[in-house]
Amino acid sequence: MKKKIAVFANGWGDEYLREIVSGAFEIAEPANCDLFCFVNFSVMVDQEKNKGEGTIFRLPDLKDFNGAILMPNSYNCESERTYLHEAVLASGIPAISLEYDLDGMISIHTDNYYGMKELSEHIIVEHGAKEIVFIGGPEEHPECQIRLQALKDVATEHGISIPEENIMFSDWAKNYAKTLIGQWVESHQGLPDAVVCANDIMAMGVCDWMKEHDYRVPEDVIITGYDFTQRAQEYVPSISSVSHEWVSMGVKAMELLLDLIEGKACEEIEPMRTRFFCAESCCSDMNLMNTRITVNRKRSSRHQKMEGTECDSHFRHIFGAANQCENMDQLYYEYGELFRTDHWMEGNDFILCLEEEPFQDEVQGINNRETFSDVMDMVCYMRNGEIMPRAKIRSKEAIFLISDQKTEPAVYIFVPLAAVDNLFGFAMLVRDIDIVLENYLYSWTRHMNQDLEHFRRNLIISQLTNKLRRISVTDNLTGVYNRAGCEEIAYPMLRNYKKAGETGVLMIADIDRMKAINDLYGHANGDLALKTIASVLKSQVPEDWIVSRFGGDEFFVAGKLNATMDLDAMVQSMMDRLKEEIREREITFSLSMSVGYAKIEPNDNLDIEKSLREADKLMYLVKKVHHEQQDRK
Repeated sequence: MKKKIAVFANGWGDEYLREIVSGAFEIAEPANCDLFCFVNFSVMVDQEKNKGEGTIFRLPDLKDFNGAILMPNSYNCESERTYLHEAVLASGIPAISLEYDLDGMISIHTDNYYGMKELSEHIIVEHGAKEIVFIGGPEEHPECQIRLQALKDVATEHGISIPEENIMFSDWAKNYAKTLIGQWVESHQGLPDAVVCANDIMAMGVCDWMKEHDYRVPEDVIITGYDFTQRAQEYVPSISSVSHEWVSMGVKAMELLLDLIEGKACEEIEPMRTRFFCAESCCSDMNLMNTRITVNRKRSSRHQKMEGTECDSHFRHIFGAANQCENMDQLYYEYGELFRTDHWMEGNDFILCLEEEPFQDEVQGINNRETFSDVMDMVCYMRNGEIMPRAKIRSKEAIFLISDQKTEPAVYIFVPLAAVDNLFGFAMLVRDIDIVLENYLYSWTRHMNQDLEHFRRNLIISQLTNKLRRISVTDNLTGVYNRAGCEEIAYPMLRNYKKAGETGVLMIADIDRMKAINDLYGHANGDLALKTIASVLKSQVPEDWIVSRFGGDEFFVAGKLNATMDLDAMVQSMMDRLKEEIREREITFSLSMSVGYAKIEPNDNLDIEKSLREADKLMYLVKKVHHEQQDRK
């Protein structure tokens, strides 16, 4: 039986995630293990959005897994780290924490200090840098502090001081780094010798700022990064950086986890060595690397152009499918039609489970859920490229729905689908982990979120429109249709019956001596009479028949005549029910009604207007009898 390994990561560190999972799968595949990657896109600056993103970590029951790999240094929300730590300990399964110490589990670290020490020695010894600016991530981040300490130690060894004003902290992002270096240059009226950034993204941001202000890198200033990402090597100039050797870390993590699963004793391991790689941002003469960099840049350009065009087309198709839907049945159909032929991004095995609350009838629009419902609507289920029937499914069972049917190990990627106020559901893609690169997975989830929000709003608009339409065709007093409703709904229904070769029926019911009721007993009792008659009529005709207040004290009833129906018996049941209602409502005045009806046969020459006159004529004959009976009393 295949083992089940859960992996929890933030998707913004796309290369980190890709290389860790790739390394882990090198070991997991021959060991007959599936990897279930639960990926979110929480951000530091928007904690409100994190509520929906964090739900994906709460989807699985860890007791269903054999082990777990956590990447807590990538999490942007402390509550996610706390929850997973507590959940793993409570489950009792073995787990490995990467780059972050968590009590009760083994951790694997890279030696941030060693690689940064090599980098610092290079820019100080080889390039003679003395005025050095450091731009880090959040000040409290442990990896950031280790990298800073390595730089300080090397600087001290060579008699160089790095003043506090040259040490700045940010959120790891490119634009923040651009702002910080701009402020430093303006306040110092010149450039430093080198800018050491705690990641490649910020280093590229600093390079962008230099280009925008006509400074040359590395001729005017040396810039270095950290992480040795592919995009940083394809950037112009390529960024001198430090490699974590993440693939090796993924391999080591999976090997260690399998040992723990088998009950082997494992000791804490030594941090994995990081390596400094020199590139164009500190060395202008990079003949040894130029060929590789040029090839990578050309490949990346072609790759991005092709994927970008294909992605845009695919996202438009997904939007088009959701945009024309006004209910969940339509969404199921349209998604099925789309993904049956266009699923290159999702893969041949794909699941989309949605919460019912945001899309239910009479939708309130907001669900504010922080965990997934026990039962969800599996609105799209594709297996081996074939669309399976829509179904209600327990959310935790959906996790293993496809993996339990596959014999070969695979990587299963789970992402949350959410807006700020709404948890829509989650998606599972079974495909190569490379989808996380270049933010393709993020773009996919972002477009799905926008499309589902658009669909939800279409649903609300449709419901409100239908509600307004119901109001416009409904009699406020009695709750049955008004004359407009009769003409818009009942008349077309009768015409359709005739076209279909079926017999229709229309009835006219009129309250006897309504004017006398109003004059003698007041309009409140007149209203009571109207409500009572409407209630009687609705209760005594089939549910699919139409009852409307035709005007004043006159009611119109229409429906299809079935072979077993006896219209005279139906009219008599109305009269009997009226007597019961009079008793139940304790009505003290005389209340009766007269009813006439006409059949509309498929082959007769009567149209609705003629049938109305015939029913009206019969009703007045009945009314004449009722009046004579009342006058004799």
